[in-house]
Amino acid sequence: MAGPVRAATAVHGLAPDPEALREQVRDPLFAMVFLLTEADSLGTWTADDLLAFTERWGTPSDFPLTEHLESLTREALPPEQVRKRRGLRCDRRWIVRLRPARLEMPMPYSILGYHPGTLSFDTPLELHEWRLGQVSLQVPDPEGDGQTRRPARGVTIWQITGGWIILDVDAWVDRLLGKAADDAAMAGFTAARVGGELVGVGNSTGRDGRRLLGELDFRSGEVATHGRPVARGLSWLARRWLREPGQDPRTVWRRYEAD
Repeated sequence: MAGPVRAATAVHGLAPDPEALREQVRDPLFAMVFLLTEADSLGTWTADDLLAFTERWGTPSDFPLTEHLESLTREALPPEQVRKRRGLRCDRRWIVRLRPARLEMPMPYSILGYHPGTLSFDTPLELHEWRLGQVSLQVPDPEGDGQTRRPARGVTIWQITGGWIILDVDAWVDRLLGKAADDAAMAGFTAARVGGELVGVGNSTGRDGRRLLGELDFRSGEVATHGRPVARGLSWLARRWLREPGQDPRTVWRRYEAD
């Protein structure tokens, strides 16, 4: 069992100030992941560790993972498994193990005021961590059809490479909201600091292969299905790392529907 998460000297820029992070991130699960990433901590944490961190953080998690979490591991990849893409190295991997290994739970975050369906997990969940650091982010200009540039720090992409997280939207919500709340297979999650604000976006794939994105407001726990311009820019950036060359985005859906 690894020790508790402690404040550390910033090495990446995602969570340079733990107290400022507390003001911007309500859910302790995200806070713990960001702090471990910032400190480049390696080890395995259990439900008891997460519960102890949650008590110190002062707010409960929206995920009932203390009931189902077996372990959360962040490890260094063996040299022969280190991945390289676009001049960057990926040498860190997360492994999430749940009890049971196949788990369903109500969607913990709201979309347009609704908790629209069920989250399905297939674990162990494997995520490769791409640390891009400081990036000049292309952001769609809200005043026109062009683009602007915004500096982003601590850009981190967690690419799901094993297992799945799938949102299965309730039929009545689907009829009510249409494409604003589609079924979605998560490809990965990205977080960065833009103008001092922590921005998070999830990239997903619909059943028909359509690319989806949602911006998560870390303070409120709400998801915006299209996101602000800065979230859309972060989503565009993440796509380069989330889909392997030649990968069929519907593969996860076929596995899910076969089960």
